[in-house]
Amino acid sequence: MPAPMTPIVEREPSQSGASQRISKAVLLRRFLSAYWLRPENALWMTLRSLTLSKIRLARPSVDISCGDGVFSFLHLGGVFDPGFDVFTSVALTAGDMFDHVSDDYRPPVETAPGDRIDVGTDFKASMLQKAERLRLYDRLVQHDNNLPLPFDDATFRTVYCNAPYWVQNIDGFLAELRRITHPQGKVILQVKLSSMKDYTLGRFEAVLGRKVLDLIGGARFDCWPTLADRSTWESRFARAGLGVHSSAPFVTRTHAHLWDVGLRPIAPLLIRMANSLTPQTRGSIKADWVDLFADLLAPLCDPHLEVFPGRHEPAEIHYVLTPLTCG
Repeated sequence: MPAPMTPIVEREPSQSGASQRISKAVLLRRFLSAYWLRPENALWMTLRSLTLSKIRLARPSVDISCGDGVFSFLHLGGVFDPGFDVFTSVALTAGDMFDHVSDDYRPPVETAPGDRIDVGTDFKASMLQKAERLRLYDRLVQHDNNLPLPFDDATFRTVYCNAPYWVQNIDGFLAELRRITHPQGKVILQVKLSSMKDYTLGRFEAVLGRKVLDLIGGARFDCWPTLADRSTWESRFARAGLGVHSSAPFVTRTHAHLWDVGLRPIAPLLIRMANSLTPQTRGSIKADWVDLFADLLAPLCDPHLEVFPGRHEPAEIHYVLTPLTCG
């Protein structure tokens, strides 16, 4: 485990993301450009960024499970050259195609983000290598979230994580998030709910067959061992000593149904095809692709959109949590 980090100089709060200063349409296009071959993921990340942008971030800050850093880079107002996307450095023969970084991976930046993040953590070294090349984080730490976090008590004013449902030791992880948060700080978590399992084509297995459902979904839910309903998540927070300051559902049943299929089954084929093209041809097709999906997804880019009648548990919720005082 890395040694505890040296103290971080406290900084003034900053506005969370240039996404508050740009239009929803522009933000959607930026995420589409980075994730163009998985437009359903681009939509989800845009909804996530729009919701997160309503919170002012204070430094020092930590981005837990930051991955390759592309989400936070775009959320904080960064702009890539149109020629860049996350599919340009993948290994299609690997179990996780993104668990790979080429020596020449250098995302071309048109505009740097409007702010920086003090620390980013992730389990995968390749993700951290990619994140390092964005020059967004002051420090990067490889870490397994099932183990105690390698930071001193009350270090961070902002603790952000959008992947807690990946963690097996969820109670221990949440307690660690509280421990490293300053008494006047905030823990910002974006959590998927178990309702997502109901917002799939799984109920039609008798008609579609198991093979079709496996091609659509694979074992994605097996990777999220701590999915739970809203009340269970909030009970976990309370056990960890975290109080709910605010909550905002931002992915609805409608969004989840669209994401359930998306282009996931054919994404490896699309990536192989796109990466075999000349840069000029690839760029031309990508530009038209982004234009098309920007128009198709614009009406759906609303955290409150719901076309199904009745009330439904959301698929993902944004929580702002604060440390509870003892006694």
